Amino acid sequence: MCLLQSSISTLVITLSLITRSLAEDELASASPTEGPRGCRGKKYMVRDQLEHPYPDKLVGEDYETTLADQRGGSSIFGPYRVKDQAGARAAKCNELGFAGGYPCRNVDLLSMLDTNELAAAFPTGSFYNALNDIWGWTDPVSKREFSIVGLRRGTAFVEITDPYNPRYLGVLPASAPATFWRDMKVMDHYALIVSDVSKHGMQIFDMQHLLNATENTLWSEDAHYDEFGNAHNIFVNEDSGFAYAVGSNTCNGGLHMIDVNDPMNVFFAGCFSEDGYVHDAQCVIYDGPDTTYTGREICFCANEDSIAVVDVTDKSDPQIISNVFYDQRGYTHQGWLTEDKQYFIFNDELDENYGIAPKTRTHLMDVKNLSNISYVGYHSGRTAAIDHNLYVKGDFVYQANYRAGLNVLKMNGDKFEESGYFDIFPMSDSNSFNAAWSTYPYHESGVVTVSGIEQGLFILKFNSRKQCVDTSLRFKVFWNDRQITRDCFWIGNRATVQRCNLEGVSAA
Repeated sequence: MCLLQSSISTLVITLSLITRSLAEDELASASPTEGPRGCRGKKYMVRDQLEHPYPDKLVGEDYETTLADQRGGSSIFGPYRVKDQAGARAAKCNELGFAGGYPCRNVDLLSMLDTNELAAAFPTGSFYNALNDIWGWTDPVSKREFSIVGLRRGTAFVEITDPYNPRYLGVLPASAPATFWRDMKVMDHYALIVSDVSKHGMQIFDMQHLLNATENTLWSEDAHYDEFGNAHNIFVNEDSGFAYAVGSNTCNGGLHMIDVNDPMNVFFAGCFSEDGYVHDAQCVIYDGPDTTYTGREICFCANEDSIAVVDVTDKSDPQIISNVFYDQRGYTHQGWLTEDKQYFIFNDELDENYGIAPKTRTHLMDVKNLSNISYVGYHSGRTAAIDHNLYVKGDFVYQANYRAGLNVLKMNGDKFEESGYFDIFPMSDSNSFNAAWSTYPYHESGVVTVSGIEQGLFILKFNSRKQCVDTSLRFKVFWNDRQITRDCFWIGNRATVQRCNLEGVSAA
C-alpha cells in the first residue's frame, strides 16, 4: 500500500515562457483535409513541430539546479536529486506519479539522450534533428543490447546494455534527402532501413560493426536495394526470411516482398497490390486458432481505412482472405497480433485529430476465423492524445501515443485497462503530432525504449506491479490568459508557480 505525501486541491501555473508553438493548437482540432497519400497527418505534424530551442530535459543535473533555484531542490510533486537516483539521468516514478519532471505511473526512467546528442556524429551545421521510428537488436552471443533510432538525416545506434549509462555509437546517414519518415527492422544482425522520400531505397547495415565501435562513428551502408525508391514502412518476418516494404512507389503502394534470407544479397520476390496502399503490416508463419491456415505465411495489413488479411505463402500469387472496414474511422494506421493470435489490436491515427474520438481509441479486431474477421470495438483511453504505434508483449500493449507518451494497457480477453504510462510531453495531452513516435518493448532485459520526435531517446522500465498514484490531482494552467485544466503537471524549467493550496505546505 502507498501513502500519498500530500494532495493538491488547486494549482495555478503561468507558462508564458514556454515556446509559443506548444500552445497554439491546445484547444483546436485540425480539419479533416487529406494531405499526402499514406500519411494524411503530414501537414499537421509539420505545423505542430516545436520551435527551437528543444524542450528541456526534466531530469539530470540541470533540472535539479532549476528546482534548487525555484524551490530549494524539490517540487510539489516530490524531491528530485541526482545523487538519490540510479543514474545521472535516471528517475524512479515516485508515489505522487512523477519521475523527475515527467508524469508517470509504474514506469521508471533509466536514462535518456536528447535529440542533438543522437545526431552528434553527423557533419556539423545547423539542422532540425527530429526523431521518428525506433527498433532494437540484441547480439545473440554477447547479449549486448542496442537501440536503432531513426532521425531526419539518417539512423543512430545506441548501446543500452547498461541502460543507466547508454553509449552513443554513431549514425548511418540516409541515402536520400532528409525526411520526417524513416523505418527500420532487423534480419539476423542486419538493419534494413527505408524512408518515405524519393530514391532512398533500402539500406542494409551490418550491426556487427557496433560490437567494436567507438563513439561518434559515421558509418556507410553495407548493401543497398533499389527496386523501389520511397517506402513508408517495412516489416521483416525473420521466421520466413522475407521483408515487406509498404507504402512504396511500387506494387500500387501495397506489399513489396523481398527475399532477405541472405541480407547481403536480397532480391525482389513479388507484389500484393490488389487492395492498394498498405500503411503497415505484420506477417507471421501462422499458428493461430484457424487451422485452415496453419503453417502458411499470413500478413495482417493496416490499409488506411480497413484491416486486410492476406495469404502471402506464394509470393507470385498472394491471396486476400478478408478485408473489414469499421465505423467512425479516420486513418487505419498500424496494429499487432495478440500472442495467441485471436485478436489484432490496431490504432487509428486521425480519429482523435478529426474530433471523431474525444479520447484515445485502441481498436480491436477478432481474427480467430481468418476468412471472417470482425470488428469488436474500441477501448477509450485516459487522454485525448493521438495513438501512433503499438506493440504487444505478453498480456501488455505498449503504445506510443504522441503527446501522452508511452501508455501500457493490460489485456484481459477483449477488454483493456491502463497499467502504466510515461508522459514525455507534460505540457499537453492534446490531439496533435508531437512527442512519442514509437516504442520498442522486446529487449530481453525488459527495457522499453521510446522515440520522442523533439525530445530524444527514452530508456524506460515498466513495473507491472500496480503503483498507487493520486489520480485526483488537478491544476489550472494559463497560457496568455487562456485557462486550460489538466491532470498532473510538472514544476520545472520555464514554469512559475503563482499559487498552490497544499495540505501542510505553504504556497510558493
